[in-house]
Amino acid sequence: MHAGPQSPKGRWIEYVEGDPGAIVARGQAIESLGESMQESATTLERVQSGTDGQKGLAVEKLREVVGDSHSLLRKAGELYEPTGPVLVAYGEALADVQPRIRSHVDRCAELWAAFAALPGSVEPRGTGGWLQPEPDSPEAQRQAEEDAAKLAAYEAWEREAGYWDADYDTWEDAFESAANGIGTVLEGKVEDGFWDDVDGFVAGVQKTLSWAGLVVGVLAIIFGGPILALIGAVIGLVALGLTIYQKIRGDAGWVQLGLAIVGVLPWGKLGKISTGKFSFADDMFGGVFGATAWRSAGSQARELGFAYLFHGRGLSGALGSLRQFATGNNPNGFGDVFLRLMTGKDVAGYEKIGEVTGVLPALATASDLLHGLMGVPLKYDGWISMFTGHETIKKKLPALDVVW
Repeated sequence: MHAGPQSPKGRWIEYVEGDPGAIVARGQAIESLGESMQESATTLERVQSGTDGQKGLAVEKLREVVGDSHSLLRKAGELYEPTGPVLVAYGEALADVQPRIRSHVDRCAELWAAFAALPGSVEPRGTGGWLQPEPDSPEAQRQAEEDAAKLAAYEAWEREAGYWDADYDTWEDAFESAANGIGTVLEGKVEDGFWDDVDGFVAGVQKTLSWAGLVVGVLAIIFGGPILALIGAVIGLVALGLTIYQKIRGDAGWVQLGLAIVGVLPWGKLGKISTGKFSFADDMFGGVFGATAWRSAGSQARELGFAYLFHGRGLSGALGSLRQFATGNNPNGFGDVFLRLMTGKDVAGYEKIGEVTGVLPALATASDLLHGLMGVPLKYDGWISMFTGHETIKKKLPALDVVW
């Protein structure tokens, strides 16, 4: 892609990738393979039906093994054979237009560099005004010549960019023709089964849960509170269940499943364990299977209900509940928000750290704090990757996913 602006049709001027020779060769190979498949299917059909004239126990066993495989092979051949010519046609079109597109890109880059190096303006500059030369003066003449040269350089680039647009249109037509041709060949002949449809649905739900988890996570930073914590835990539990299903279906590996299971372990609760207050149900899965999380969420829900009634029901009541939701769990205001943003803990969490006594509990609590400090940026890295599509740190270093 050259460094200039977009083409007259609003596209970035760039090369078209692809190896025309390889595409043509692949298309010819696919067509030949399709023909061979259908010929083989005919042979297998004759063996299975007994019309090949062969007899004997071995032949009978062969017929049992062959079964109706000839029909599947024929279907595959019927898909392969017409697909090959479509690829050949696209490869030939690409071979014709690709050199021209490359030449236009290089020429546009040269013309734009020449345009950028020239003084002057595409739009003619005035004379006789503030900081402008006097009319009919040598300076005004030089200015007009510079502007004319600048405009001519721009028009030269614009013409070349228009040629690129025309050839790019030719390539797009060839590509769309190939895509439509392959789609016509496959239409109605390749269908997903019931479980394939379920697999697609599960993959879609997993994607939706990822975005829902992001939204809930952001709200938990700003507002906090047991309801959001419980919702986040439920989302995590459902995602784990779907990952188990994907492993059974072969859409997820053992590493992915193992990391999903390890992800529910309460690694950040060592301080709690050291004080003898560890509850398996309350800490696994974010407390979904324990009573504490549900009790706390219920208590917050009642508070929101009281706020709704206190503010007169209707719209005013809803606004009152919203204010209660936004402020009721943030007695320290932005202090809670910023602490959760940076460390994952609120002010109350740090106040509890000061109550720890004893060497072992202190060391365990310190590990909890370090766990939060390291885990929070990794969480944000995962969120950012959802928007940008970049590879997360955990993807590069899977071991981090075990602990954070």
